[in-house]
Amino acid sequence: MLNIIKISLIAGLAGLAVAAPVSGGKTINIKNNCGKTVTLGWLTNGQSNDHTTLLDLDAGASHSITPGNNWGGRVWARDQCSHSDMTQCGTSGAVSPATLAEFLFNGAGSQDYYDVSLVDGFNLPMNIVPNGGQSGGGKYSCGTPSATSFPSCPSANEVKDNSGNVVGCKSACSESGSPEDCCTGEYNSPGKCAANAFAKLVKADAPTAYSYAYDDATSTFACGASSYTVNLCPA
Repeated sequence: MLNIIKISLIAGLAGLAVAAPVSGGKTINIKNNCGKTVTLGWLTNGQSNDHTTLLDLDAGASHSITPGNNWGGRVWARDQCSHSDMTQCGTSGAVSPATLAEFLFNGAGSQDYYDVSLVDGFNLPMNIVPNGGQSGGGKYSCGTPSATSFPSCPSANEVKDNSGNVVGCKSACSESGSPEDCCTGEYNSPGKCAANAFAKLVKADAPTAYSYAYDDATSTFACGASSYTVNLCPA
Protein backbone atom coordinates (compact mmCIF):
# COMPACT_ATOMS: atom_id res chain seq x y z
CA MET A 1 0.00 0.00 0.00
CA LEU A 2 1.27 3.45 -0.80
CA ASN A 3 -0.83 5.91 1.15
CA ILE A 4 -1.20 4.11 4.47
CA ILE A 5 0.86 1.71 6.58
CA LYS A 6 -0.62 -1.74 7.02
CA ILE A 7 -0.17 -2.89 10.64
CA SER A 8 -0.18 -6.63 10.23
CA LEU A 9 1.87 -9.79 10.04
CA ILE A 10 3.28 -8.42 6.81
CA ALA A 11 3.86 -4.84 7.91
CA GLY A 12 7.01 -4.72 5.81
CA LEU A 13 5.09 -5.25 2.59
CA ALA A 14 4.06 -1.70 1.91
CA GLY A 15 5.37 1.41 3.51
CA LEU A 16 8.07 0.08 5.85
CA ALA A 17 11.67 -0.11 4.65
CA VAL A 18 13.34 -3.48 4.43
CA ALA A 19 16.87 -4.58 3.73
CA ALA A 20 18.05 -3.84 0.22
CA PRO A 21 17.74 -6.87 -2.06
CA VAL A 22 20.78 -8.82 -3.11
CA SER A 23 21.33 -10.49 -6.44
CA GLY A 24 20.01 -13.98 -6.80
CA GLY A 25 17.30 -15.59 -4.73
CA LYS A 26 13.64 -16.29 -5.27
CA THR A 27 12.02 -15.62 -8.60
CA ILE A 28 8.79 -13.82 -9.44
CA ASN A 29 7.52 -14.66 -12.91
CA ILE A 30 4.99 -12.18 -14.34
CA LYS A 31 2.74 -13.40 -17.16
CA ASN A 32 0.74 -11.06 -19.37
CA ASN A 33 -2.57 -12.74 -20.21
CA CYS A 34 -4.32 -9.44 -21.00
CA GLY A 35 -4.35 -9.78 -24.78
CA LYS A 36 -2.46 -6.50 -25.24
CA THR A 37 0.85 -4.94 -24.30
CA VAL A 38 1.09 -3.67 -20.74
CA THR A 39 3.69 -1.64 -18.89
CA LEU A 40 5.10 -3.74 -16.06
CA GLY A 41 6.56 -2.16 -12.94
CA TRP A 42 8.16 -3.21 -9.67
CA LEU A 43 9.51 -1.29 -6.69
CA THR A 44 11.39 -2.18 -3.49
CA ASN A 45 9.76 -1.11 -0.21
CA GLY A 46 11.25 2.03 1.26
CA GLN A 47 12.33 3.42 -2.10
CA SER A 48 10.72 6.39 -3.78
CA ASN A 49 8.66 6.11 -6.94
CA ASP A 50 11.71 7.40 -8.86
CA HIS A 51 13.33 3.97 -8.35
CA THR A 52 10.54 2.11 -10.11
CA THR A 53 11.68 -0.34 -12.79
CA LEU A 54 9.45 -0.34 -15.88
CA LEU A 55 9.29 -2.28 -19.11
CA ASP A 56 6.72 -3.05 -21.79
CA LEU A 57 5.47 -6.63 -21.79
CA ASP A 58 3.81 -7.94 -24.95
CA ALA A 59 0.57 -9.91 -24.90
CA GLY A 60 1.26 -13.54 -24.01
CA ALA A 61 4.81 -12.78 -22.86
CA SER A 62 6.41 -13.37 -19.47
CA HIS A 63 9.15 -11.62 -17.55
CA SER A 64 11.00 -12.93 -14.49
CA ILE A 65 12.67 -10.95 -11.75
CA THR A 66 14.93 -12.34 -9.02
CA PRO A 67 15.18 -9.50 -6.51
CA GLY A 68 16.74 -11.34 -3.55
CA ASN A 69 15.89 -13.75 -0.75
CA ASN A 70 14.97 -10.98 1.71
CA TRP A 71 13.18 -8.70 -0.73
CA GLY A 72 10.04 -6.76 0.11
CA GLY A 73 8.21 -4.85 -2.58
CA ARG A 74 5.37 -4.73 -5.06
CA VAL A 75 4.64 -5.59 -8.67
CA TRP A 76 1.93 -4.05 -10.88
CA ALA A 77 1.07 -3.31 -14.50
CA ARG A 78 -0.77 -0.68 -16.55
CA ASP A 79 -2.23 -0.61 -20.01
CA GLN A 80 -2.95 2.27 -22.41
CA CYS A 81 0.64 3.50 -22.16
CA SER A 82 4.33 2.75 -22.64
CA HIS A 83 7.16 2.74 -20.12
CA SER A 84 8.61 5.67 -22.07
CA ASP A 85 5.38 7.71 -21.77
CA MET A 86 3.49 6.86 -18.59
CA THR A 87 1.35 10.00 -18.87
CA GLN A 88 -0.95 8.07 -21.22
CA CYS A 89 -1.89 5.87 -18.25
CA GLY A 90 -3.43 8.75 -16.36
CA THR A 91 -0.86 8.19 -13.59
CA SER A 92 2.63 6.76 -13.22
CA GLY A 93 4.64 4.29 -11.20
CA ALA A 94 2.94 2.56 -8.28
CA VAL A 95 0.80 5.61 -7.56
CA SER A 96 -2.90 4.90 -6.99
CA PRO A 97 -4.79 3.35 -8.60
CA ALA A 98 -3.10 0.04 -9.34
CA THR A 99 -3.75 -3.58 -8.47
CA LEU A 100 -0.65 -4.57 -6.48
CA ALA A 101 1.10 -7.90 -5.92
CA GLU A 102 2.95 -7.38 -2.61
CA PHE A 103 5.74 -9.58 -1.26
CA LEU A 104 7.97 -9.94 1.77
CA PHE A 105 10.43 -12.82 1.38
CA ASN A 106 11.89 -14.69 4.36
CA GLY A 107 9.73 -13.02 6.99
CA ALA A 108 8.53 -14.41 10.33
CA GLY A 109 9.08 -18.16 10.62
CA SER A 110 11.20 -18.01 7.43
CA GLN A 111 7.97 -17.78 5.45
CA ASP A 112 7.25 -15.54 2.48
CA TYR A 113 4.25 -13.25 2.98
CA TYR A 114 2.28 -12.01 -0.01
CA ASP A 115 -1.06 -10.53 -1.03
CA VAL A 116 -3.02 -8.88 -3.82
CA SER A 117 -3.88 -5.37 -2.64
CA LEU A 118 -6.74 -3.16 -3.82
CA VAL A 119 -6.38 -0.83 -0.83
CA ASP A 120 -5.31 2.12 -2.97
CA GLY A 121 -7.57 1.18 -5.89
CA PHE A 122 -7.41 -1.19 -8.83
CA ASN A 123 -6.86 -1.44 -12.55
CA LEU A 124 -5.95 -4.85 -14.03
CA PRO A 125 -7.11 -8.29 -12.76
CA MET A 126 -4.36 -10.28 -11.04
CA ASN A 127 -3.53 -13.34 -8.98
CA ILE A 128 -0.41 -14.78 -7.29
CA VAL A 129 0.40 -18.49 -7.52
CA PRO A 130 3.14 -20.06 -5.34
CA ASN A 131 5.27 -22.71 -7.03
CA GLY A 132 6.71 -25.54 -4.94
CA GLY A 133 7.91 -25.20 -1.39
CA GLN A 134 6.17 -25.93 1.89
CA SER A 135 3.41 -24.26 3.81
CA GLY A 136 4.02 -23.03 7.34
CA GLY A 137 0.46 -23.99 8.27
CA GLY A 138 -2.65 -21.90 8.74
CA LYS A 139 -5.79 -21.26 6.74
CA TYR A 140 -4.16 -19.05 4.13
CA SER A 141 -0.77 -20.71 3.79
CA CYS A 142 0.42 -21.25 0.21
CA GLY A 143 -2.87 -19.94 -1.14
CA THR A 144 -3.62 -18.02 -4.31
CA PRO A 145 -4.84 -14.48 -3.62
CA SER A 146 -6.87 -13.22 -6.54
CA ALA A 147 -8.70 -10.18 -7.86
CA THR A 148 -10.28 -11.18 -11.16
CA SER A 149 -13.42 -9.04 -11.01
CA PHE A 150 -14.14 -5.58 -9.66
CA PRO A 151 -17.24 -3.59 -8.70
CA SER A 152 -18.44 -0.67 -10.77
CA CYS A 153 -16.28 2.38 -10.17
CA PRO A 154 -17.99 5.56 -8.93
CA SER A 155 -17.43 8.37 -11.40
CA ALA A 156 -15.57 10.43 -8.79
CA ASN A 157 -13.04 7.60 -8.36
CA GLU A 158 -12.33 7.03 -12.06
CA VAL A 159 -8.87 7.74 -13.47
CA LYS A 160 -8.77 8.36 -17.21
CA ASP A 161 -6.04 8.48 -19.82
CA ASN A 162 -5.51 11.36 -22.23
CA SER A 163 -8.21 9.96 -24.53
CA GLY A 164 -10.84 9.79 -21.82
CA ASN A 165 -10.69 6.01 -21.32
CA VAL A 166 -11.09 4.78 -17.76
CA VAL A 167 -7.80 3.05 -16.83
CA GLY A 168 -8.20 2.67 -13.07
CA CYS A 169 -10.40 3.19 -10.05
CA LYS A 170 -9.27 4.93 -6.86
CA SER A 171 -10.19 3.50 -3.48
CA ALA A 172 -12.27 5.54 -1.05
CA CYS A 173 -9.06 6.42 0.80
CA SER A 174 -7.27 7.55 -2.35
CA GLU A 175 -10.24 9.67 -3.38
CA SER A 176 -11.19 11.28 -0.06
CA GLY A 177 -7.94 11.12 1.92
CA SER A 178 -10.01 11.11 5.10
CA PRO A 179 -8.64 9.46 8.28
CA GLU A 180 -11.77 7.31 8.52
CA ASP A 181 -11.34 5.94 4.97
CA CYS A 182 -7.55 5.62 5.30
CA CYS A 183 -7.36 4.21 8.85
CA THR A 184 -5.08 7.04 9.97
CA GLY A 185 -5.06 9.39 12.93
CA GLU A 186 -7.67 8.45 15.52
CA TYR A 187 -8.83 5.60 13.25
CA ASN A 188 -5.42 3.92 13.09
CA SER A 189 -6.35 0.67 14.83
CA PRO A 190 -8.38 -2.43 13.94
CA GLY A 191 -10.98 -1.59 16.56
CA LYS A 192 -11.64 1.89 15.17
CA CYS A 193 -11.28 1.41 11.42
CA ALA A 194 -13.78 -0.73 9.56
CA ALA A 195 -14.31 -1.38 5.88
CA ASN A 196 -16.14 1.48 4.22
CA ALA A 197 -18.96 0.93 1.75
CA PHE A 198 -16.67 0.82 -1.29
CA ALA A 199 -14.22 -1.56 0.40
CA LYS A 200 -17.14 -3.90 1.14
CA LEU A 201 -18.07 -3.92 -2.56
CA VAL A 202 -14.45 -4.67 -3.48
CA LYS A 203 -14.32 -7.51 -0.94
CA ALA A 204 -17.50 -9.04 -2.30
CA ASP A 205 -15.96 -9.28 -5.77
CA ALA A 206 -12.42 -10.20 -4.63
CA PRO A 207 -12.73 -12.02 -1.27
CA THR A 208 -9.04 -13.02 -1.05
CA ALA A 209 -7.63 -9.55 -1.84
CA TYR A 210 -6.94 -6.68 0.53
CA SER A 211 -9.84 -4.25 0.47
CA TYR A 212 -8.79 -1.87 3.27
CA ALA A 213 -5.92 -1.45 5.73
CA TYR A 214 -7.02 -3.95 8.41
CA ASP A 215 -8.21 -6.70 6.09
CA ASP A 216 -5.42 -9.06 7.22
CA ALA A 217 -7.47 -12.06 8.31
CA THR A 218 -8.72 -12.98 4.85
CA SER A 219 -5.95 -11.51 2.70
CA THR A 220 -2.54 -12.45 4.12
CA PHE A 221 -0.87 -15.51 2.62
CA ALA A 222 2.30 -17.27 3.79
CA CYS A 223 4.40 -19.88 2.03
CA GLY A 224 7.91 -21.22 1.61
CA ALA A 225 7.63 -21.52 -2.15
CA SER A 226 10.62 -21.72 -4.46
CA SER A 227 9.09 -19.12 -6.81
CA TYR A 228 5.89 -17.19 -7.44
CA THR A 229 3.86 -16.42 -10.55
CA VAL A 230 1.95 -13.15 -10.91
CA ASN A 231 -0.74 -13.61 -13.55
CA LEU A 232 -2.02 -10.41 -15.14
CA CYS A 233 -5.60 -10.84 -16.38
CA PRO A 234 -5.74 -14.52 -15.32
CA ALA A 235 -8.26 -16.73 -17.07
